[in-house]
Amino acid sequence: MNEEHSSEPKKEIKRIDAKYISHEIQHLLHFDKGFPFTFKELLIRPGKAVREYLRENREKYVKPIVFLVFSAVIYTFLIHLFHIDVLIFNIKGLGKTQWKNNHNIEAINSWIDSHLGYSALIIGFFMALWTKIFFYKKGYNIFEIFVLLSYIFGVFFISVLVFLLIGKLFNLFIIAQIGIYLVQVYFVWAIGQFFGEKNFLNYVKSLICLFLGIVTYKYSLVLLAYLIHLF
Repeated sequence: MNEEHSSEPKKEIKRIDAKYISHEIQHLLHFDKGFPFTFKELLIRPGKAVREYLRENREKYVKPIVFLVFSAVIYTFLIHLFHIDVLIFNIKGLGKTQWKNNHNIEAINSWIDSHLGYSALIIGFFMALWTKIFFYKKGYNIFEIFVLLSYIFGVFFISVLVFLLIGKLFNLFIIAQIGIYLVQVYFVWAIGQFFGEKNFLNYVKSLICLFLGIVTYKYSLVLLAYLIHLF
């Protein structure tokens, strides 16, 4: 008996060209559903926006990892374009009293400065662990918390960038310093709002999670540098 094998016609995949790239960029920057809309919602109502993404509607928001990486790319491109010398997520100054001329720490710092998006993801991982511990009764799993932190870090990059550019324009570094402090306040506010806007204790716990997340991140990298040195 002859068996007939039927196969569905293959869908034609168009070549990637300038029109395709232009369409993708327009989609990302679409003001109704793209990056500007996502940034605006996260800036003015971060808790409600992320809860909406997780539980109700994901179509109008840029995906969290894409939002974070795109923000980090914009930040990195513009600070290099305008020759702004600033270090974030760096571990310079840690471990120097015990270990002089630590080339491994310098190598890690160089990697951090070149991969800010990945560095934010690593900090987000540590913060997600602490946030899960402090807010375990809220019922969110660690991946949902990671989504929250990815969005917040995306806002962090763009907000810090704005203050750095203003400081550069007016030649006042204090503007950048104030901006960084304000963004840290936003960080605490956004996490606290996500878990419940009206509970003051949520904001206290979010401040602790931010602090513990940064400390764990930095000293984990220092430990990594020491282990590399030893082995």
